[in-house]
Amino acid sequence: MANIHTRRLAQFLEMESMGQVELKKTVEKSVPRELSYHDFDGKVVNARELLISEGIQGSTLIPTEIYATVIEGAEPVKCIRNVLPTVPMKGMIMKMPYGETGTYAPVVAEGAEIPIQDQTYTDATFTASKYAVRPLITNEMIDDALFGIIAEEIRKAGSRLENALNYKGMDVFLSNYDSGSLEACGGAGATPLLFIARVVADLNKNGFTPDKLILHPSCLGAVMAESIPLYNTFAVEVIKNGAIGDIMGCNTYKNGVALATSTTNSKTWGFATSASYVGAIMIDSSRAGAIGMRQDIKVEQYADSIRQMQGISLSMRFDIQPFLSKAIGGITY
Repeated sequence: MANIHTRRLAQFLEMESMGQVELKKTVEKSVPRELSYHDFDGKVVNARELLISEGIQGSTLIPTEIYATVIEGAEPVKCIRNVLPTVPMKGMIMKMPYGETGTYAPVVAEGAEIPIQDQTYTDATFTASKYAVRPLITNEMIDDALFGIIAEEIRKAGSRLENALNYKGMDVFLSNYDSGSLEACGGAGATPLLFIARVVADLNKNGFTPDKLILHPSCLGAVMAESIPLYNTFAVEVIKNGAIGDIMGCNTYKNGVALATSTTNSKTWGFATSASYVGAIMIDSSRAGAIGMRQDIKVEQYADSIRQMQGISLSMRFDIQPFLSKAIGGITY
């Protein structure tokens, strides 16, 4: 069910200010009998029994639901972490070797010595940066019982943090693609599927096997519009559910981050009337790059009595580095 943790967090925050009689009635009416959590000792406890016997202050219910609400906010926008492999970082800086595009075994005469043939390795250097956000929760919001708004702010913070990963990933792709595998979509952007197929061929010719496709929302709409007149199984799913599934053998994802040109990136992520807009990125995920994850989403709580706030901060520490540019292609408008 959508937003279940957001609603449950708002409910638990409200329970924190209830008296024992009101709390018991609310728990019996609205907390599912099967709802369970881990307590501070790691034991699984029934939420209803815990709330009635001990109240909410001494439990892990609110911290657990805060984290779950953050993840709930991050889930709908997940893209780059599903596209690139994630490598744990043991320190702030990590070097990771990667091999060359591809070579061929030589012809060796019968009885002749077989030559040693190693890959030429290059290092990618990951330097973790900290990304953080702090949702605004004032004492006045708590006093005025704006618990639903508080929960939504926490959920939105999770979305912002996940989008930081998406933004960094798209910036890496748009700064390191293979220009020979960037196809200009014809017909004023009307036939993206046709040109996505050409990108598959481009990457295959370079010795790669594309398996991930990222679409800008505007390009996604164009893909849907192109598929509907075909009225095959793919088109039926688009019309019924808005689902596109795999395209050209690639797992397909939507990414709507607002990414414009920068000092390292000469393209804008979008699908508009300009060849400087890239609307789709296709990669061979095993060769295009990786996420170096020093610390995944972390939630910390604190009290700020001076500013009369109840603080929650969210942070991540990561870096994303490209490997082989020829493993990255895409389409422009």
